Amino acid sequence: MFRGWIADLQQHYETRFFRFIDKRVQSRKLHRLTRDKLYIFPSKRGLAFIGLILLLWLIGTNYQNNLILALAFLLSSIMIVTILQTHANLNALELEFAGVAPVHAGELAEFTFTLRSTRSRYLENIEICWQDEDEAVVGVDVAPEESVTVTVPSSTYVRGWHSPARMRIQTFYPLGILRCWTWLNWDVRVLVYPAPIEMSYRSAVIGDNEGDGQHPLRGGQDYHGLRPYVPGDGLRRVSWKHLAQEKGLFVKDFSQSVTQERWLDIAAMPVSDLESQLAGLCYWALRFAADDDYYGLRLGNQVLAPDKGVEHTRRVLNHLAVYGL
Repeated sequence: MFRGWIADLQQHYETRFFRFIDKRVQSRKLHRLTRDKLYIFPSKRGLAFIGLILLLWLIGTNYQNNLILALAFLLSSIMIVTILQTHANLNALELEFAGVAPVHAGELAEFTFTLRSTRSRYLENIEICWQDEDEAVVGVDVAPEESVTVTVPSSTYVRGWHSPARMRIQTFYPLGILRCWTWLNWDVRVLVYPAPIEMSYRSAVIGDNEGDGQHPLRGGQDYHGLRPYVPGDGLRRVSWKHLAQEKGLFVKDFSQSVTQERWLDIAAMPVSDLESQLAGLCYWALRFAADDDYYGLRLGNQVLAPDKGVEHTRRVLNHLAVYGL
């Protein structure tokens, strides 16, 4: 009961504190740390350090021992100087969002940021992580007048648009007895694709007798063109003529005309759960993309015509990520 009361009290004050933070720090793609955004407080070691100073001062006063008092005053001076140094280690930092690549649900989204020191000061031992993700802390040092790129991972769990929580930036430099930190809100998000799940081939792929059926598929006897050589290609298909002319290493690609088009249709999936259906479609979209095949997508009234290539796969995955949301 007592622990529950303490937890409720802590949650109450955390909510009020973060409400105060959100009013002072607006969501944006570039932040410059200034005094009004930084907070500083003794760490656990710092509290023990202050306790030692008080103990020495009491002993020195009680026994009128000037050497002990001098030691207490020396440690107090070190404490004051450390406050200034720890605060200055973050006061000159500038952060700018650089980009993020889409991921599948369950993977880590890697948000990239560019860090710069706006003063001629070396910034050391800076720790960066997202709120409630203390296991993914990233450490970085920033040289004066130089830029450093850092990637901060964020866990994803479901498909759709994912916006990370607040970012915590802190430092214990130089002695570890003081903690200077801040919280930043970012106007950034990443598209999370469904996690691919393998399902039966016939249920995931259907034919379309109404299509023109002239999309070339790899294999067969019809010459389709040249493509760059990849490890594993047979030597019989190497274009030795282009190699002799020093134009690069290419292989001859052959195709065949099909009478039916490949379609990924959510209505043909063997499961009824929407997320499982999208996961199966995601698996076959990646499978067809790896085989460089033509394929189309049907999600109810949403239809993507058969095509192939990186851009087509990206469009397909984008539709799967946001469908029904």
